[in-house]
Amino acid sequence: MDYLLKALALSERVRVYVTRTTEMTNDAIAKHDLWPSAASVLGKTMTIGAIMGAMLKGEEALTIKIDGNGPVGVVTVDANAKCEVRGYVESPHVHFSKQNKIDDVYTLGYNGYIDVIKDLKLKDLFTSSIPLETGDLAKDFTYYFTCSEQVPSAISLGSSFDVDNRCTVCGGIIIQLLPNALEEDIEFIEKRLDLLSNMSTLLTQYENLEEIIKLVFEEDYVILEKVSVKFHCPCTKNNITGIIMTLGKEQLQEILDTDKKAEVICHYCNTHYTYDEDDLKELIHLIERKNKQ
Repeated sequence: MDYLLKALALSERVRVYVTRTTEMTNDAIAKHDLWPSAASVLGKTMTIGAIMGAMLKGEEALTIKIDGNGPVGVVTVDANAKCEVRGYVESPHVHFSKQNKIDDVYTLGYNGYIDVIKDLKLKDLFTSSIPLETGDLAKDFTYYFTCSEQVPSAISLGSSFDVDNRCTVCGGIIIQLLPNALEEDIEFIEKRLDLLSNMSTLLTQYENLEEIIKLVFEEDYVILEKVSVKFHCPCTKNNITGIIMTLGKEQLQEILDTDKKAEVICHYCNTHYTYDEDDLKELIHLIERKNKQ
């Protein structure tokens, strides 16, 4: 089961989020027919999305968009405070390897931007954009947290795949300094970062995520919360119907006259919603009734 742990460490001067997202990545592979490189990039972005979602409260949510001008195209991920995540890539059939390892950097590219849009349930959305400079998601999001949120952070991400394109492991960890952190905390973390250099190996070795926290911080930590993580898209036919009706009577009539049916595909979960001739006639009738009111 995929889950996320929230913890405090070093006498509660450091916060830690660590998560396993293997099942979520396999769900994305199944929904979007992802090839390994596309799956690796999307899986790691969804991992970051789950962690950033866990930092939110209540009904708050966020969207991550990454455009590195690489073969995979734009990567889009939504997440909320419940660690419900969904995402897709522009080009799912992408795979590049280098020295028998998936090449995330070439797949994603490194000449573009990371955009983070947060819906904090205020009047306006909070939007932040930074250059994508390396194509290494752990490094680029470390830069994001430092520049956009002024939170010194250390991030490690990992993923691995079988020959049959199944994700065997995916996940990540973020360590962040709190305002009361000491210089000695920085020195301690810097000395321990090598332990996190191969995240996919750690996730394979330790089924219990708390063991990874313990590996870094020994006994100086406290677990705050365990949260389930999953791929979840809230789209429904009712939602899609509302969107279709915004096309208006004339455009729906044109679709009815020309094609006799309509199909809408959700980018996030690849669910197909079909409207036959009778459905379209009913929608036109509902628009007519609404206009008369």
